Amino acid sequence: MQKNARGYVQETCKELKEAERNLQHALETVEKDPNRQRIQESLNQLMAVQTYCNETEGMLENH
Repeated sequence: MQKNARGYVQETCKELKEAERNLQHALETVEKDPNRQRIQESLNQLMAVQTYCNETEGMLENH
């Protein structure tokens, strides 16, 4: 069955959550501070995108 827009957004939100877990694991194993800072910045940006994705998913469910 072909996905609609909502299905694609839901899949994206799920994949973003997986990316968050991966970055969290990276933070737990990184050794150098500059790398830690870069990973943390990536995680912060990812979380902002997750928020927007979740809002979009919610909007699609309401329409």
